[in-house]
Amino acid sequence: MSDIILSLRQYPEVLQIIGVIGFSLYITAFTLLQTGRICGNSIGYTCFVISAASCVLISLISAFNLAAFLIQASYVSLGLLGLSRRFVIHKLKHTNSEPEPLRQSFAAMRRQARQRPRTGQTAQPMAQHRSLTSSPQY
Repeated sequence: MSDIILSLRQYPEVLQIIGVIGFSLYITAFTLLQTGRICGNSIGYTCFVISAASCVLISLISAFNLAAFLIQASYVSLGLLGLSRRFVIHKLKHTNSEPEPLRQSFAAMRRQARQRPRTGQTAQPMAQHRSLTSSPQY
């Protein structure tokens, strides 16, 4: 691995091109998001951001910057966390053998989301929501 890094340092132009590709991916994803062509909660957007952050991380080999590294590493880590969460939720929807703690954790997240008032609405009392003891519907 260190041989690859050392050989890449010999070609800073290539690393700069990779960084520009990462920038282009960020801008493309944000443009698609702002024009409504992609949802910010979609797998596509998450993959765009992970790819962009990975490219920028690679470009930091030639000119390391701690702040940039931390930002890009956070984007990659949180993006992978989000993708794995989506994968787990998808698996839970399609199987009956759900791990109980995980199922309860996601159920609590859904309950909290339903309880948040939307713009122009007031919060509904808990009694109007379905019972907390009933199993969640996926």
